[in-house]
Amino acid sequence: MPQKLYYLLLILLLSITFVQAQGDDPARVRMMQLSYLPPSSSVINIQVDDTLTSENIGWPFATDYVEVAAGEHTLTTTLVDQPDASASTVLTLESGHSYSVIINGDYSQQITFIVVEETELLAEADSSTAIIVNLTEQAISNVTIDNAPVLSEIAANDYDFLTLPPSESTIGGMIGDLAYSELFTPHANTDFLIVVRLMPSGEPQIIYNRSSRLTIAEYLRSIHEGAQFARVAELIAQTDLLDSLADDGAYSLFLPVNTVIDDLAAAGMIPNAAQWNTLFATHVTMQNLPPYSLPQYETLTTLAGATVSLNFGATNSGYWEIEGVPILWDVRLANGVIYGIDGVINAAQSKDLP
Repeated sequence: MPQKLYYLLLILLLSITFVQAQGDDPARVRMMQLSYLPPSSSVINIQVDDTLTSENIGWPFATDYVEVAAGEHTLTTTLVDQPDASASTVLTLESGHSYSVIINGDYSQQITFIVVEETELLAEADSSTAIIVNLTEQAISNVTIDNAPVLSEIAANDYDFLTLPPSESTIGGMIGDLAYSELFTPHANTDFLIVVRLMPSGEPQIIYNRSSRLTIAEYLRSIHEGAQFARVAELIAQTDLLDSLADDGAYSLFLPVNTVIDDLAAAGMIPNAAQWNTLFATHVTMQNLPPYSLPQYETLTTLAGATVSLNFGATNSGYWEIEGVPILWDVRLANGVIYGIDGVINAAQSKDLP
């Protein structure tokens, strides 16, 4: 065989092998639970084919991503307290692609599954990206950022993508003749899954799920000035906390939002680096606790070895609380979750804090 032909065949063989290897990559899928059975919202289990992938997912939370082999799969959701109430659909998943599935509707009537193909949605370090899913029965029109048009229309039960600015801005739109808007606080390296639906009163309801493909340490090191957690990330950088968080470990962090740190700074109550190192260790637990699983715990043990209490009942703030501090929202990451909190945990332990 001529040497040139031999090398051409070798290159062809290697190319075929590479394509086959790519084709063996699993798909990534997460599910958002917005289904219900009147008169209240519901908790569901989620099954892919014969495998139970997620348990006790309450409204309106999203699961972590799970890896599923490419091809056709049957997705089934079942009410935990009424196993006879279930719904299913067939998913067709491509190798290496990422998907979100919105589970929506009434189990006494009809459940719908909106499949969002989000493979190309990758957040950049200086901005965030968003998937806007329209669960209303009419189109969302005239989507704007600070009154500048960015999307002309998102059809009912459809979705579209949006790049969010790295600065505080107002996002608005129209649902029929109803205008809505809200102030957006910027994040870094974050993908937003944003669902727009109408409440029984007819008012729009916006449901957020924040996530990033970065680890917790990577995420906090990447945050830019003006983004949420920028103030606390600056302080954490003065400690050795991030060096203690292994990329293959699982963690939940409860971190003060920017306004909390700004208020401490205005009052002249920012501790030194050694004090922050000790204090931040009380804000970390070595478990991945997404919001649908957090209410299963009455207390948590922190990295500092302290025990902190959780409260999910009636609270003074109206939010879930950790040691009396309101838990505002969460960001899901590759090895855990960061919760934004409106205060400092165990602040009384430091004489320099209020």
